[in-house]
Amino acid sequence: MRWARLARKAALPAVLAAAAACVTTGPKQPAAGVPPLVIDTTGAVPPPSVADTTTPEPLPDISAPQDQQLGAQGRVVRIALAIGTRRVTVSATGDWRLFDSGGASTLVRAAGGELWSIEQRDGMLRAVNDDGTVTATRPSPFLARAASRGAVLTVNGTRYRGEVWITPTADGSGLTVVNRLYLEDYLRGVVPMEIGHRAPDEAAAVQAQAIAARSYAYTHLAERSHPYDMRNSVVDQVYGGADAETPLGDSAVAETRALVLTYHGVVVNAPYHSACGGHTAAASEIWRTADEPYLVSVSDRIPGTDHYYCDIAPRFRWERTFSRAALRALLDRYLKDYVAVSSRGPGAPRSVSIDSRTASGRVRALSITTDRGRYTLRMNDIRFVLRSADGEILNSTSFSVDNERDANGTLARVVVHGSGYGHGVGMCQWGAIGRARAGQDFRTILRAYYPGTTVAVVGAG
Repeated sequence: MRWARLARKAALPAVLAAAAACVTTGPKQPAAGVPPLVIDTTGAVPPPSVADTTTPEPLPDISAPQDQQLGAQGRVVRIALAIGTRRVTVSATGDWRLFDSGGASTLVRAAGGELWSIEQRDGMLRAVNDDGTVTATRPSPFLARAASRGAVLTVNGTRYRGEVWITPTADGSGLTVVNRLYLEDYLRGVVPMEIGHRAPDEAAAVQAQAIAARSYAYTHLAERSHPYDMRNSVVDQVYGGADAETPLGDSAVAETRALVLTYHGVVVNAPYHSACGGHTAAASEIWRTADEPYLVSVSDRIPGTDHYYCDIAPRFRWERTFSRAALRALLDRYLKDYVAVSSRGPGAPRSVSIDSRTASGRVRALSITTDRGRYTLRMNDIRFVLRSADGEILNSTSFSVDNERDANGTLARVVVHGSGYGHGVGMCQWGAIGRARAGQDFRTILRAYYPGTTVAVVGAG
């Protein structure tokens, strides 16, 4: 899902540091629910899984249908770490093995810290050691798996639980790298990346985040058009592997183990965002999709006050200024992706105006008039044109516009005054943090942002 997140190109430590200050913006658009899951509506939480202190066991057979890929620790997910990369470096914190032909034979027996790089050669793969040793070219996929007690793999320097599969891309231009691991372990690497490093009195918000992220993941397990279920980025949910794990995040995942959000007995995608700015949005206000009864506009006002649960957010209120030259550069670069533009280009901007708003006050239609015509952007598309100089999309569609002109009446700059950060649908993460500080538990928080839903246990079968 294409929307702004913190430090998307930064190294992991920088991402974690940023996340401590401002939560990220969550999954974009709800997908269909996934009915063939066993739901226990009693809401009882199964006991946490045993800590990873034993020799790793192989995950369930990758050739089995997704709904049969179950093990002692639950369901397995496939997370794309890279698509189209030229080279990937694999190691582990302890002894590990590299297999070829989808695990049919052992290619390398490696010690902890020993680095091997995988390369594609005419649809086949080979491994190259740091000392220059090169294996024979062998059929894909290659499979890397830790072999010693408590060890985890590293891929390009980042630690990951589970195992890693490496295959050539369909067009042969590079490599696809997929981390297969248990869903609960995956969530340990997602929750801190999505809601940041939180304080103990905000634990309920972290638990709510874990349930929303788990629900999102379950609604994507049935997708078989790719060799993966989700990507590790803003396209789905940001996933930082074992390096992203935190004690509070781990506790939230364990304490909510197997809990998902359901509507009429079906697991639902639970979109979330950083800060709603006072009101969340219905799905149809942001995306070209039908509304869902549990994705409606919700007020985030604290009862009996003029304050909001999310007014603690760094971007609860914000301002962005576009000079005439900067605005023209943005139009030249991005406008053609969303509206029809002539081969001569969109032209020099003359004004920006709001045509209509949604029920929650967000901009439904924005018109940009230039010396070559008038262009109308709608809903979330607006954010992808009005970017910052470094390419970050506009914080939200909840804003007003001022056209400032020079002494000759020519447009000099456009000032956007806005509120909130993210698409605005579903759970407001900073609102959840504010509610947790006020003493609300995770069930209360989820009911507030997803009206009519029920927290339930998803079964293993």
